[in-house]
Amino acid sequence: MKPTLKQKNMAIFFDALSHPRRLMLFHMLRDSGQSGMAIHQLLKCTNLTPATLSFHLGKMLQGRILKRKTKGSEVWFSVNHGAFAMLDSL
Repeated sequence: MKPTLKQKNMAIFFDALSHPRRLMLFHMLRDSGQSGMAIHQLLKCTNLTPATLSFHLGKMLQGRILKRKTKGSEVWFSVNHGAFAMLDSL
């Protein structure tokens, strides 16, 4: 038996939250509201290097935890609340 597509997607989702720094980022972005935070704000608040922050945000985007939006020349991230709907089917 092989995992279903839904099970694979759920594994990616949970992997995206399975690191302390990603949980920290999730809480920061959740608390920032629907508008989220710009990348420069995240860098300042977390004191992470750009490469480390980019890695963790990439994992969270892959898991569909976050949404990415460009506003002018800035990149903004916010929580994708719709992604949590699949948890209802656990």
